[in-house]
Amino acid sequence: MTQEKLIPKVVDNVLNSNIFSLRVIGNAMQGKGYDVRKSIKYQNSSSATSFAGLDTFAAAQLDTKLKLIYDMRAVRQPVAISGMDVVANASADSATDLIKEALEESEQELIDYIGDLVYGDGTGNSNKDFLGLEAIIDDGTVVDSIGGSSRTTYDVLNATRTASGGTLTLAKLATLYDAVSSGSSKSTPTLMLGNETIFSLYEQLLTPTVRENYTAMGYYNVGQKGGPTKGLEGMSGFVGITYRGVPLVRDEKATSQRLHMINENWVNWYGWDAKGFAGYNKISLGSSQIEGEYAEAPMSQFTGFNSSGLKTPTNQFGQIADIILIGNMTSWQPRRHGQLTGISGV
Repeated sequence: MTQEKLIPKVVDNVLNSNIFSLRVIGNAMQGKGYDVRKSIKYQNSSSATSFAGLDTFAAAQLDTKLKLIYDMRAVRQPVAISGMDVVANASADSATDLIKEALEESEQELIDYIGDLVYGDGTGNSNKDFLGLEAIIDDGTVVDSIGGSSRTTYDVLNATRTASGGTLTLAKLATLYDAVSSGSSKSTPTLMLGNETIFSLYEQLLTPTVRENYTAMGYYNVGQKGGPTKGLEGMSGFVGITYRGVPLVRDEKATSQRLHMINENWVNWYGWDAKGFAGYNKISLGSSQIEGEYAEAPMSQFTGFNSSGLKTPTNQFGQIADIILIGNMTSWQPRRHGQLTGISGV
């Protein structure tokens, strides 16, 4: 009798690329307390003045700062493992570790779900969803406040949101880039995001017949950290093409008909460690059993992923667990981000 031999990996054919969430969570910062808060300057005191001789000095204190506050939020992914499946798996010539595979599958499904949330506006499920780019890259059109402060009152909290009029052009990209930039390297965009359609439309602009005298720069690898010149740092990398040195990458989670231009210096993920409460402890992601988009672990130790560990119910032959992510996305300078909306052609 011929015995079947199964290659010891499961290949994921369902989950899609999730570049932005992998980058922002992979470079997470540590959350502490009930929320994350920071003071930002929103206006100039305009108190500097010239004087001569014994001119009388005027003194007036003007409040120039406000405090942005981002609350802690969380999502969960349940895991359930049948005892009968484990017994059958253990008694056969198993190619994979069934329990480990089930846990890794749930971790990856959770990351995939988070990929949708980080493009959202944070209002879903009664404002329990994580804050996403739809809230951060906004001018009050969708979300009228950010970090607990009104965009109407404080216009420095407005990002640039521009209707494309249906077409993507190099001129519109230039206008958006200039609107969200200043002279310093920390105040210029670091990443552009779009789905496959947006990527292909931009690619059309780079063909010689469309670009006229522009020079095509080819493709780059963009990894979990850094720009196109450091694309292999931390992971195998995603294909990108650049505009003014800023890579545009295909993210299958990206909102349709949108091109997001972000400055990753001013969009951060903060994660909380459960520190053993109720049996939940910090976990490091990655997969040894499943080949796919999320096989590599995020780099930061502060992601906020925690697991309850496997527990055995008293009335079932099996084990259950919960994987949770505690954290939220923040931006201390929304004005450094922009988006083009309604793109359907070139």
